[in-house]
Amino acid sequence: MGERVFSKSDYLQAREDLGITDDNGVTATAELEARESGKLNPIVDPAIKPVRYSMIRLVAEKKHWVAKLGCPMDIEVSCDTTGSMQDEVDNQMRVLPDMYDAISKVLPGCDPQLCLGIFGDCEDDFVLCRPQFEMEAPKIVRYLNAMAPQRAGGGNGGEDPQYSMFARAYLTNAYTNNIGLKGYHFIITDEPCHYDIDERQIKRIFGENIFDKELKEMKGAIKSINGVVSDLKDKAHAFVLIVNNRYHRHSGEAYDCYRDLYGRKSVILIDSTEKLPMILSAIIGLTEGTVEITELKERFGDDMDSELIKQLSNIEIGAQTKLRHATKHPVPKAGDIFAKKGDLWPIQPGELTEDEEAEETVADIIKYL
Repeated sequence: MGERVFSKSDYLQAREDLGITDDNGVTATAELEARESGKLNPIVDPAIKPVRYSMIRLVAEKKHWVAKLGCPMDIEVSCDTTGSMQDEVDNQMRVLPDMYDAISKVLPGCDPQLCLGIFGDCEDDFVLCRPQFEMEAPKIVRYLNAMAPQRAGGGNGGEDPQYSMFARAYLTNAYTNNIGLKGYHFIITDEPCHYDIDERQIKRIFGENIFDKELKEMKGAIKSINGVVSDLKDKAHAFVLIVNNRYHRHSGEAYDCYRDLYGRKSVILIDSTEKLPMILSAIIGLTEGTVEITELKERFGDDMDSELIKQLSNIEIGAQTKLRHATKHPVPKAGDIFAKKGDLWPIQPGELTEDEEAEETVADIIKYL
């Protein structure tokens, strides 16, 4: 896992290596392969090793393990790619460097790890594409290129992002949660959500054996969507971004739907996904306490209009700061030393000894399976 981070040069090289020469149709080959095989590419198939990991990256030095990049921050974005939003993977690929840069600036001392997925409708061949959390440009570019958006399939009047909510709540192992913090989960859509969470669909999406392995305790006892959203919000700072313009005729209905599920503070109307770098970084910065409401206009310029600022002022500002104050120890930072790679907390002052050997643990084997 090392200490490599996202860079624009790596991003451009990854695009070249994959033959991506245009900002449009970046998933065309993956879509064709999925139609012909009836299967998703394994790197975005939620049924392949269904648990997604966001772990702290440690490097062996002398007799210990060192955090080179500080605390990981898991950020999952699950985007509607049906109907009028069918080209959103192209847009995410296009804005990716700006998105990573903007998010990094509001997470000083952290290691942003991105899981940029998509969802559709249960009537589609594929309901969900969900990659691992990654932080290096080649891996993110590769998994975006491997997506299979369902585009016009599934009809209108509702989609099924509830399975993305379900996955973050129950099929994610995040370091943030393990130390008492929360990561981030964003749904982006212009449609309301269907409320059904069906055991048959869970098996279809996450694998026939999911209730024999990863979800043993849940077999025959699936929670309602309200219960899933509640558990999601226990694990992540969860938001819904509703795309609201003249091409999205269901956006008003969508706003009402998600306001009922998430609460008014967590639902934000946006006019374009082209502004995702600004919007995601503003929400994360406000939640982390690294950005103030009064700074938004100066930081982002005219794109940050007064209506958006008004909406952002409703979110729980500084929510992550409160969690940081409540953790057992100070949140790990770059340079902290760990006795073993599987440890949650670094060695505290006065605990460091010279005879502790750096050794591999199960956590090393798990890596980013």
